[in-house]
Amino acid sequence: MAKKKTSSSMARSQMAALLISLCFLSLASNAVGWSRRGEREEDDEGVKWLKHYAFLQPSHYDADEVFYVKEGEGVIVLLREGRRESFCVREGDAMVIPAGAIVYSANTHSSKWFRVVMLLNPVSTPGHFEEYFPVGGDRPESFFSAFSDDVLQAAFNTRREELEKVFERHREGGEITTAPEEQIRELSKSCSRGGGGGGGSGSEWEIKPSSLTGKSPYFSNNHGKLFELTGDECRHLKKLDLQIGLANITRGSMIAPNYNTRATKLAVVLQGSGYFEMACPHVSGGGSSERREREREHGRRREEEQGEEEHGERGEKARRYHKVRAQVREGSVIVIPASHPATIVASEGESLAVVCFFVGANHDEKVFLAGRNSPLRQLDDPAKKLVFGGSAAREADRVLAAQPEQILLRGPHGRGSVSDM
Repeated sequence: MAKKKTSSSMARSQMAALLISLCFLSLASNAVGWSRRGEREEDDEGVKWLKHYAFLQPSHYDADEVFYVKEGEGVIVLLREGRRESFCVREGDAMVIPAGAIVYSANTHSSKWFRVVMLLNPVSTPGHFEEYFPVGGDRPESFFSAFSDDVLQAAFNTRREELEKVFERHREGGEITTAPEEQIRELSKSCSRGGGGGGGSGSEWEIKPSSLTGKSPYFSNNHGKLFELTGDECRHLKKLDLQIGLANITRGSMIAPNYNTRATKLAVVLQGSGYFEMACPHVSGGGSSERREREREHGRRREEEQGEEEHGERGEKARRYHKVRAQVREGSVIVIPASHPATIVASEGESLAVVCFFVGANHDEKVFLAGRNSPLRQLDDPAKKLVFGGSAAREADRVLAAQPEQILLRGPHGRGSVSDM
């Protein structure tokens, strides 16, 4: 990620670059396909069914890549800095691949999908990234095809006819192809869980997968578990000003309303269903909420006029926040800007798993607004009397202390119906 600047426009442009680049990659032993921006693969919509193991051809991005393994297991091979690094990855792993590294991968499981959620941070053109293939045909095309014959023959000291056979051979399957099981197993023999990269084994700049689910959660209770991988644990994340989190929310439970002080959160639903709500001062809610907003527009305008009259002497306008609410399921992507209070609620019928990429995570703090660790509980008595009114201060104490749990809470199900469901 580019160096930090104080300009908010620069921050927005960096976010736009990341948002456009969020995608799913799925490799399967019997099916393969790409799905961008949270769309889910369907059998009749561009998914190719294969009979054997899947192999993703070598390529590089003009973007730093941060990925999380959603499902399955595979081998990831990097060609960079004059060496080959081969890694065994599995469900729950996260990893950073630097921009420009040539990468190829394969699904090593006999029956499971190998699904990866990727966040790409372009280093060339903001908001846009490209993938470059050294070997190709019609789909994909080799980038060497753009060079003149004279240049290629001189560069490789080889005749044009031989170069075409190697770099522009026509093959079936495109960028994702099948391979015999023996070749996939041979490919995975040299893979490891780390070592050999970026300064040697044990270096803080070493490239290697890190398991979120294999470590102890930083918080857990009866309502779920929270895992995180920070820049202190992975220097490459710190360099990119990123952090990765995983929330496993028990069915019928919720994350306490919270906000991030500096980071914008990109949340991708891995499994389950539920909904999220966010308080936003900038836009009105979408969908059915937007329709209801139009129906209530006349009444709102009158209330705003009254509020402006009440505060007219001080030249202030009444502050209003809009509820942003949406149902979520596997593949849904949620964007929560910094300082926007929000919550995610798991449905009563199934648990919810969400992986989160925190953009602008360095020096960020999570603030939970309800529960035992709410900062509102730290208000001193004089402030409570001024904020809530002298007669309501004790009632405020009771309300703020009524929730004995923190961070992960029992959800609203069973406490009456929830609107906009």
